[in-house]
Amino acid sequence: MENYNRQQRINTFLVPLLAIISGLIVAAVLILFTDNSPLAAFEELFKAGFGCSALNRCAFFTTLERATPLMLTGLSAVVAFRSGMFSIGQEGQFALGALTAAWLGFAIDLPPVIHPIFIMVVAMIVGGIYGWIPGVLKVKLNINEVITTIVMNEIAVLFSVYMVNFPLRADRGTTAFSPVINDAAKLPIFMPGSKWGMGFVIAVVAVIFVYLYLWRSAPGYEQRMAGQSSLFALFGGIRNDRAAIRGMFISGALAGLAGAIEVIGVHYRINQDFAPGLGFAGLSVAILGQVHPLGVFLVAVLFAGVGLGAQLGLQINLGIPRELGGTVIALMILFVAAEKFYIGGIAGLRERWARFRGQKTAVELAMEERE
Repeated sequence: MENYNRQQRINTFLVPLLAIISGLIVAAVLILFTDNSPLAAFEELFKAGFGCSALNRCAFFTTLERATPLMLTGLSAVVAFRSGMFSIGQEGQFALGALTAAWLGFAIDLPPVIHPIFIMVVAMIVGGIYGWIPGVLKVKLNINEVITTIVMNEIAVLFSVYMVNFPLRADRGTTAFSPVINDAAKLPIFMPGSKWGMGFVIAVVAVIFVYLYLWRSAPGYEQRMAGQSSLFALFGGIRNDRAAIRGMFISGALAGLAGAIEVIGVHYRINQDFAPGLGFAGLSVAILGQVHPLGVFLVAVLFAGVGLGAQLGLQINLGIPRELGGTVIALMILFVAAEKFYIGGIAGLRERWARFRGQKTAVELAMEERE
């Protein structure tokens, strides 16, 4: 059993790594059609996304800034998935969190430290309630959470567009914007020329919190058991409905926090097309990160760097469309979905290696344990 658990942990690390490599290989083939060298393109991609020539010209800081909302929306998906709820409502929860932050950022006056904390707490409550609703509908009325979260995404986005265009509109320009938030509501930044700052620290703290909550606390254990084996949890005295609803509230709170940080830490206001797709990108981050907080952290930085590198490196310097970055990410997700192919290949290699060394294979060891 110990050998099996070790192999499972190795598979958890190897499958995303092999998926990333496979995605880059297919991307290299696509780059060949643009009459560019794949090696030169990848060098430009990673230099523009992860390079750092000087402190005031460091692309990696921008990557960390862009990775912040991906971490939080990815963690939101992790908490929901681990609770047995396939929630894809991060987009709507993110939008309402951002709308709440934009409004509270200029509508009230509070001291510099208290103001952003108050905004983030309220945004988390708003996002949490918006995530709690589909959880209650699923548990109490057995309404599919995928359908409810998709519908509620549309409601939240359209409501945000209405609020920005009418009640919160700052002027009558061609593009609708909310007023700029007060200086006291802004999160501090670390480096000039970049919006990398306290928001990233909050996201890292959230990664640690989610890990400790899910793997080192009794309520987190209840949620994981309810999500992985509901029948086992029921016989163990765990109330699956309570765990699922609690997980959906925490999931929504994390997505709402992501929206708030984008406003008070990066843009300082919102428009009618504010940060589209970040909620759905968080789902991709969670999937490629093997639904684990540490995986979410690493994949969020990777996604942000690839996106930035494709925009600044490939498109500007080599003339390769920046959509290639999105293609690479999509390919990685596709290959992760085919994890059985990789797991089967890894198991085959392990058996050949065991025979080569004269050792017993995993199947033979399992048969002996059964006897």
